[in-house]
Amino acid sequence: MKTIKVVVLMISIIMIGKGVYARKGIELTIKYNADFNKYEVFARANFTQKNFILGPSQITISLPASVADEKLRIFNSDGGTWEDNTYVFAPKANTAADYHAISTLGAKTNFVDGIETLLFYFTLPNAVNSSAVKLFENGRDPSSAAPGMKGGDFSNSISDGYAQEVYLRNYKEVKKKVVRSEKDKERVLFGLEERNLVLYPNTTKDDFKIALNGVEDSEEVTMIIANEMGREIMKVNGTKADLMERTFRIPSIVTSQKLVVRISTLKGVFGNKLVLDRE
Repeated sequence: MKTIKVVVLMISIIMIGKGVYARKGIELTIKYNADFNKYEVFARANFTQKNFILGPSQITISLPASVADEKLRIFNSDGGTWEDNTYVFAPKANTAADYHAISTLGAKTNFVDGIETLLFYFTLPNAVNSSAVKLFENGRDPSSAAPGMKGGDFSNSISDGYAQEVYLRNYKEVKKKVVRSEKDKERVLFGLEERNLVLYPNTTKDDFKIALNGVEDSEEVTMIIANEMGREIMKVNGTKADLMERTFRIPSIVTSQKLVVRISTLKGVFGNKLVLDRE
């Protein structure tokens, strides 16, 4: 009997080490899109689920206190209608910052393991130091009892449809300097199952259409168009059939360059390159 207990314990330890008991959850990050002067908040899940029920949730933004003391205008992308409902300006607990709690009642949202989903974005004057615009850090930034916080709980919280907390942490992109050949760079940038995504024409002045293989017509997909630096230009949600019937137009503000078109599905991510030639 003792031997059996030891074996079971060892198996449990191995399974935990492999992440079997890893908590299902969502991480958050904020990025500054310099091309369009907007701050984008993304969610990244460690699971894949179609129509995940995102419940009432809150994401708090920390701004420099020099920013005007007013409500932020939020532009929604996914996860329901996000609004700047609660805020404090330069509280005594941290007079260098303002805190804006952006909240939603939730909505059905598609998540793909490891793929970022844009929830919302907002803009600020160009003079603002973008590196000083951050997500609230639970346990580190002022609590509701801190001086000047007015009793408000500004902690980040993401709940599911069963009122279970699924928020894990904030994350930042770690950019590693890797020397690659030009061919390798193209493969990394555009080589995500490109054989399954066809763009026509693949060199355009304004418009293009897509053909997507290996995905059911009724499957919900997300198409994101970005520049070579990863800055998002467009995002479109819909079924595969819907997207294949549409003609897409690149905003006139975008200049000639190579673009990346990626489509996220429950089966994976398909990608290809689109050359924008406006000269």
